[in-house]
Amino acid sequence: MVMRVKSQREVRFFAAAVSLVVLLGSLLLRVLILPPDLAAETILPGSLMAVMISAPIAFFVGQRMLEVHEFAAKLEQAVYHDLLTGVCTRARFHERVTELGDESSVVIVADIDHFKGFNDQYGHHAGDLALRQFAAILAENCRADDIVARFGGEEFVVLLRDTSLSDGLIAAERLGRRVRQKPVFVDQKALSLTASFGVAVLPPGGNAEAAIQQADRALYHAKHEGRDRAYVYDPARDAGPLPANTAAE
Repeated sequence: MVMRVKSQREVRFFAAAVSLVVLLGSLLLRVLILPPDLAAETILPGSLMAVMISAPIAFFVGQRMLEVHEFAAKLEQAVYHDLLTGVCTRARFHERVTELGDESSVVIVADIDHFKGFNDQYGHHAGDLALRQFAAILAENCRADDIVARFGGEEFVVLLRDTSLSDGLIAAERLGRRVRQKPVFVDQKALSLTASFGVAVLPPGGNAEAAIQQADRALYHAKHEGRDRAYVYDPARDAGPLPANTAAE
């Protein structure tokens, strides 16, 4: 069992608990070792001495335990969450996927349209605002147990748990509307955004990376057809090799 101190209140409780244990131990040893009359004479000064020594030491140790907890929390945040947008990292996404039960899920690959041009025209600060807002829209319009992750650049992956493919497409189209309806404000100027979405099924026990690749192919089709739309992976249409310039905006 690992003892954790997570707040100043718990630091004070820890210090009080340790001081009480030391005090009781001091009283017990005094009674067992010293003659009764001497134990009675020294009980008060001895108890005060035990508390005066143990309390500040216990408080100091509690403070260090709190600092360790806060550092560990920050480290976990950095490892598991994207620093810019706050959504999951790629590594955390795959870690959470392994926790899925016997349920069919849907993977959505989402990509901001013409993001490179947006960045070049309005600057990296505006680009960062766009990424944060896009990530917030994805997270706010998903359930608590769904997974939203940034895989790199302007590409995000969403996993909708216990969801059918048709409902996944509806969700992706809803996300696209939310993006269109909410402009990014940079220096009080409203800048519109759109995004494209690819949707694929992740069957129970299926390969998440394969589902992501399928959704990415559907995303390419959405980009090819004009962007600002969502498509479901179609093996007849999307199974072949992608053109060499798929990454081009």
